[in-house]
Amino acid sequence: MVSSKRTGAALLFCFALGAFAQNTEGGRWLDVDFPRDSPVLPVTFSLGPATTVRPLGASMGLDLHASLLLRNTGSKTISGLTLRVEAQDLNPAGKGSVTVPSLQVRPGEFFPVSINLRLQRPFSLGKNEGAVVQVSLDCALFADFSSYGPDQLHSRRALMVYELQARRDRLYLSELLRAGLWPRIREELNFGSQDLHLPQLGFELLRDAATGVRRESALPVGTMSFPSAPVQATSGAAQVAGNEVRAPRIEVKNMSQRPVRGVDMGWIVRDEQGRDFMAGSVPSQVKLNGVEAGTITESGTLRFSRGAGQPLMIGALLAFVNDVEFADGKLWIPSRSDIETATNDPLLRRALTNSPEQQRLAEIYRRKGRSGLEDELKRINP
Repeated sequence: MVSSKRTGAALLFCFALGAFAQNTEGGRWLDVDFPRDSPVLPVTFSLGPATTVRPLGASMGLDLHASLLLRNTGSKTISGLTLRVEAQDLNPAGKGSVTVPSLQVRPGEFFPVSINLRLQRPFSLGKNEGAVVQVSLDCALFADFSSYGPDQLHSRRALMVYELQARRDRLYLSELLRAGLWPRIREELNFGSQDLHLPQLGFELLRDAATGVRRESALPVGTMSFPSAPVQATSGAAQVAGNEVRAPRIEVKNMSQRPVRGVDMGWIVRDEQGRDFMAGSVPSQVKLNGVEAGTITESGTLRFSRGAGQPLMIGALLAFVNDVEFADGKLWIPSRSDIETATNDPLLRRALTNSPEQQRLAEIYRRKGRSGLEDELKRINP
């Protein structure tokens, strides 16, 4: 016997498929649309077999899996890019993005990009002339730190941070390579270091979280400093309930003479057993003149959880300046020396140096060995 709940779900699913089929009959699933003067253009694109549609409340949930082949048609090396992915006429849940750092794609070269996103589209939308999902270029960052694109998602800053991290890590590994320190290189790329396995930690910023009836308590926020940071966190406080931090407030000071327009605050969470976890960062727009103090506040709620989704009960909090954006658009990130000085915890050190570029180089080493890593470092850092 089939329950009425299952029957209702099946009917809803059939309705979703029917609505989707009607909406896309004679149309297209996917459009990739870049401006004609774009320095990067699509060559081919295709949907993966895992792309599906399913009911999601009053909407259709689109599990999108697509592959793009792009080409650098400009005159500059592309360091990274961000794509906007949108389903037509949607609420915010129907918008997403894909950021690809550490590209180093020279003029004329081709490169693949994978899209794996979950989007949401109302059943009630009528037939339209465009595709269900549209992919466009938000920002492309070049090796000289110039950029192209509307940057509607403010992705240029994130791409610049990734590129600065990549250059820092490539230079460090190249120095180890020249010194013949292969055991240290293997350690940096996380080979043979199972005792330094990084725990997975979930981090959410909830803008409209309900406070509910959870009992909150005031908690001072400690600080961790990088010696060369132009902006230092000096103190802080927050309201904490279980695994949630509400209305954190961090006092900062510009130690330099250069005006600052943005600071990305990083968070370290200590659990009940006294273990520290690197827990992500939140960018803030804060204007600081030279040698000026200020306050960074977050109106939303920070929620932390373990990899399996279990709440991480907060015992203590540390804040640090993860990167700084100056008024002229230039950025500061911590150096390797900064990270070594800031903490003696090997797990935290590994988390702070864990960049997309380091992961990419580790994969090259895994597949091609020493010679492959040497060739790649020499190719990018001749």
